Amino acid sequence: MNRFLFDPAAVRDGEVFLSEEESRHISKVLRMRPGTEVELFDGTGLVYRATILQTGQRVKAGLGQCISREKRREVPVRVAQGMLKGKKMDMIVQKCTELGAARFTAFVSSRCQGKPDRARNQKREERWQRLTIAACKQCMRRSPMALDETVSFSDLLALYETDSNALRLLFWEEEKSVGLKDLPSFSGYDMICLILGPEGGLTVEEVEMARARGWQSVTLGERILRAETANLSAVSIVQYLAGNI
Repeated sequence: MNRFLFDPAAVRDGEVFLSEEESRHISKVLRMRPGTEVELFDGTGLVYRATILQTGQRVKAGLGQCISREKRREVPVRVAQGMLKGKKMDMIVQKCTELGAARFTAFVSSRCQGKPDRARNQKREERWQRLTIAACKQCMRRSPMALDETVSFSDLLALYETDSNALRLLFWEEEKSVGLKDLPSFSGYDMICLILGPEGGLTVEEVEMARARGWQSVTLGERILRAETANLSAVSIVQYLAGNI
């Protein structure tokens, strides 16, 4: 069954008008008709049965039964990714959403290509927000992955220091001795935070800076992986080891 996002503040007497973007998808792309049953989610974890009441520029739907189930407790996974070239970041944002990451932060380190550009970053972040919503609808996730503003590497370390009782893992191709299998159980932590570098990797100085602030460098093995492959591998393995999948 198709699932769409709605604003819970817009509900009036059990009915809600969907956004223009969702309405366009329903009316123009899927060509749904009044009477079609769908699912609506509000972005906070609640999902409802609903019926399309009218189509057009603004689709109206009638809310039915809340069908979201109580979820087992998961250990939230936060992902920090060094900025990559082209559309690679779009793919990572999409896949991290599908894999259940709780939060995502893009950062700029010394080996990232290009200069920091706040206006350009804002456009990227707006696109990533749309991608997370689309990925939620595709994978039936109840709430979207939270997105932070793009930050510098030093600001990233300060931002992630606020997570108490967190396991902080920095994936580094130069680490030779410590892998994920060498770490203790992940179940005792309230949060797991991951750092993955850009195409050129992180410098020794950046890694030492992170280590000094409580980050453990780990390896994904002997193979040198592309940055996007390393990200999806790391997130998948950590979600498994944390008991989240």
